[in-house]
Amino acid sequence: MPQLITHWYPSNILSDDQRPNKFCLIVLNQPINQLEAFHRIWSNASFKFIADGGSNRLYDAFKHDERLLALYIPDEIRGDLDSIRPEVHDYYESKNVKITKMYDQDSTDFMKCVALLNEKEKEQGQMYDIVAMPALGGRFDQTIASINLLYMLKDEVNRRVILVSDENLTMLLDKGTHQIHCQPNLEGPTCGIMPIGSPATLSTKGLRWNLDNMKCEFGGMVSTSNLLDDQMIEIVTDSPVVWTIEINIK
Repeated sequence: MPQLITHWYPSNILSDDQRPNKFCLIVLNQPINQLEAFHRIWSNASFKFIADGGSNRLYDAFKHDERLLALYIPDEIRGDLDSIRPEVHDYYESKNVKITKMYDQDSTDFMKCVALLNEKEKEQGQMYDIVAMPALGGRFDQTIASINLLYMLKDEVNRRVILVSDENLTMLLDKGTHQIHCQPNLEGPTCGIMPIGSPATLSTKGLRWNLDNMKCEFGGMVSTSNLLDDQMIEIVTDSPVVWTIEINIK
């Protein structure tokens, strides 16, 4: 039986000449500092949803320029709406953006936006990848919640989920074999593989310091600050691991 290989092209979301899989951008409640990366991802996205306080971040990033502010109008804002400021609510409401309050306290605003995407997918009969930005940094508990969502969605094998921060693209690789197709003009060379949650035995190809059937775990060996040596990285793992690579837009 042939080996099943999962292929990844994460930096396509940053490209202005490569067509990524159709994806939904979810804007989270962190400052938007990487404006060039944000513009590229926004332009490539099929849906643009804002998780509650992310609306303040979107507004603040472009409020100095009315033309730019009007360029980044989302499809919907959703969450418990305890963070959106009144003037931000009024602005997007004036632009006919649907603003939906959800009362479920057992889910984060990020999760509420994923549920919104699920509704759209049922209507359209197709699945979209998910890109969340800015997803890491800021409050540590929110960062962990974002990584936890990667684990919650890992069984949706036909969906790619990518977390974008000021400096990195981050995603979960479930147990098995993965080939990550990298574009040096958009990402790298610094990267890492982290066994969050449980130990993982890893073998890799294409890295400066490859792993050969090596057990990695917190409290022991963790492959951080590694480097790309090839444009195609192969990772074989017996448990889910988090792959992260720096953004390098040239």
